[in-house]
Amino acid sequence: CQNGRFVATTCWLFLRPYGWQKKDTRGPTADPHTMEDTTREEKYPLLQPIGDSIEGKVVLVTGANRGIGKAFVDSFLDHGVSKVYAACRSVESAENAFHDHLEASTQNTESTDEKETPKFGIVVPLRLDLGDPETILEIARIATDVDIVVNNAGVLTRTTALEGETAVHNLQHEMEINVYGFLRLANAFAPLLETRGGKGILVQINSVASMRCAVANASTYSASKAASFSITQALRGQLGAIGVHVVSVHPGPINTDMIADVPALAAIAPRAATVAESLIDSIRSSTNLPPFLLFPDQKAKGLGKAYQSYAKLVFEEGKAYGEE
Repeated sequence: CQNGRFVATTCWLFLRPYGWQKKDTRGPTADPHTMEDTTREEKYPLLQPIGDSIEGKVVLVTGANRGIGKAFVDSFLDHGVSKVYAACRSVESAENAFHDHLEASTQNTESTDEKETPKFGIVVPLRLDLGDPETILEIARIATDVDIVVNNAGVLTRTTALEGETAVHNLQHEMEINVYGFLRLANAFAPLLETRGGKGILVQINSVASMRCAVANASTYSASKAASFSITQALRGQLGAIGVHVVSVHPGPINTDMIADVPALAAIAPRAATVAESLIDSIRSSTNLPPFLLFPDQKAKGLGKAYQSYAKLVFEEGKAYGEE
């Protein structure tokens, strides 16, 4: 299990049925034991900065019909992407949420007045259930032109660890969606993102709950998010080696339906667009690579500050045991 090899090997074994070949994730200049004295650019030379603009990009967002997912779709459109695949369990709900964008391509084609030409791209609703592997493979067959994949879909049950079989059942459900669904999605889209010339991005919404369990009734949810964060860390190395960026986003409480039953928290929580705009701001650069860790709101930034020294030693310098 040295240097996280067990995690990486496990991910590779899952990837093999999807046609992947095992590749060296260490980079040509990385030391196999500590990866000391290497930068991310040296470890992953195929990665390229995204550029100062995301205009013209094609994006896929899961859980796109409401909450943070809808905010992602709206923000990407505002920043000039050409197309957003809005994936969720109900295509009708996505059609209702983005009705004004569904015919954008036709309007752009038929308009003769430049001032009347819409500045936004087209939205393509897709049916996706992360608990149904076939729907994951189906959207990968459709969205072959994607540049950025944002996996926002997830489930939360308010469950403590001492609820017997209810806790076990709810944890199984959260793992199925939040972990296995994410893993299948990464497998399905990794070959497509690899073809984007070092500028493809896989974004996973992991939550601050992936780093600590703050309340007892988030026990099973936090466990599932901790697992998805572990998978994200492993994918960072594997995908980085083939020129695909991985970004792990860790929001704090955000004002969405997920916390609507906690009025005191919803009253002070930032709006969903905070998460979307923070991601877009972080990836747009002609010189810098997108960050691996992103803490988009003020509460999350507090945790990120406390986490900073660990992240620097373990993620950036590759010191698996945090040794100075």
